[in-house]
Amino acid sequence: MSDDAQQKAERNARRLQAIAQVRGRAQSAAGTVTVEADVNGTITELRISPAAMSAEPDRLAKAIAQCHETARQRAQDEGVRLYTELLDAPETALRQPAPDPRDTLDSPGWEEPTPLRITHSV
Repeated sequence: MSDDAQQKAERNARRLQAIAQVRGRAQSAAGTVTVEADVNGTITELRISPAAMSAEPDRLAKAIAQCHETARQRAQDEGVRLYTELLDAPETALRQPAPDPRDTLDSPGWEEPTPLRITHSV
């Protein structure tokens, strides 16, 4: 394999690795169900609050399915965006870690974690 072909193969492998780390997240309105999915739609995290366990099974199943679909779509959209960005990116851009999609989501159902306040005392 020529050096040029080897470099292209290595760059493509790094692109795919960055995209494989993309995640999408969705949460039900009350926060009782949270689903995280990768770009392939595989659930990577599922959280169901104890309060959700008292809901009707069909209603809980529907909430899980809707959150999964939203999380899957967000991850897929972010994966496409990242791939497009990296397609013509210079080599140095490929060495940076992939951005966390949870940092870029801004849907009304998204709840950002409370910022960590760092204090220093002597």
